[in-house]
Amino acid sequence: MRTTTAEDELAVAQSVVHALQEEVAETNRGLVALTLELEQRVEERTAELGAAHAELKKTNSELMQITLELEDRVTQRTAELNATNESFRQSRIAALNMMEDAISARDVATLANAALEREVGQRKRAEDEIRQLNTGLEQRVRDRTAELEVANKELEAFAYSVSHDLRAPLRSIDGFSRIVLEDYAAKLDDEGRDSLARIRAATQRMAHLIDDLLNLSRVTRAELRHEPVDLSALCREVAGELARQEPDRAVEFLLADRVVAEGDPLLLRVVLENLLGNAWKFTGKFTQARIEFGAVQQDGRTNYFVRDNGAGYDAQYAEKLFGAFQRLHSTADFPGTGIGLATVQRIIHRHGGRVWAEGQADLGATFHFNLSTQAQPNPHTS
Repeated sequence: MRTTTAEDELAVAQSVVHALQEEVAETNRGLVALTLELEQRVEERTAELGAAHAELKKTNSELMQITLELEDRVTQRTAELNATNESFRQSRIAALNMMEDAISARDVATLANAALEREVGQRKRAEDEIRQLNTGLEQRVRDRTAELEVANKELEAFAYSVSHDLRAPLRSIDGFSRIVLEDYAAKLDDEGRDSLARIRAATQRMAHLIDDLLNLSRVTRAELRHEPVDLSALCREVAGELARQEPDRAVEFLLADRVVAEGDPLLLRVVLENLLGNAWKFTGKFTQARIEFGAVQQDGRTNYFVRDNGAGYDAQYAEKLFGAFQRLHSTADFPGTGIGLATVQRIIHRHGGRVWAEGQADLGATFHFNLSTQAQPNPHTS
């Protein structure tokens, strides 16, 4: 039996690397296709939900218009009835004066009652019409709500299925790549080791992207709580965690005290983790980094902000900031998946608020948001 030489082992290792590279390429093509399909289905679902919301808004508007029209009709009928009653009263007085000897008081009362019964009947029919319209519109609202619940559940199941199907091949690729690096590193040249390192980095980025997509789905479906939230305390906690992750960085935090808001504490923590985390990341190349948090009163409501003096962004692309998978910087300069600000926007919208940004390239950025007590309900409840 021939003894395996170092060249044979190297050839085997290179063959394994080549096979892994082909598998990674095939998996990446599959991941790209799945990602595109996921984005398309998410866009379709979003469009359907937007259309359903618009239809519901239109229905509410129609109900309001019909209610106003019916109120006008009732008011008009009431005025006509009053006019009829007055006319009848005058006619009765005239008739009594002219035909006092011919018509008895009993006959006059019978005529008056008949006229009143007709008017009462007309009013009752108008009320029946209003009740029927209200019943029909309420049923349409219930039907629309049921359709939205079904759509949300289907989207949730789809996201879970896609994430599960994507994780298995990613784990395999990462695991086999790690084994080859550990067992055959000495027998590979620099190019082979670099290729395996790139494979592992790509699979880990894809895993992070899947996690971020699931988190984006969860914040839309989570039950919303309403209670006082100490945003200042949350900022201090998040800032401390960031500093512990990179203890060598010198970053100045200017965090306002006693800033309290009404909302969901867990979801608002996610907002501050994303905004402060972005500020930390985009000031990474600046020696005198500064990150601020505060609140200002404007037009009768409180606007909160997170400001940094980091890389900023090109203002002409500001409308892309809050879109999923939208990035204004390359991953080589600043790593990330492009999901964080989309998650922030969804949470703020669920609280009935608004989020917007101001910034310039290399001059930092400021992210503003406000909240409202009229927050959106859980989409899984009617």
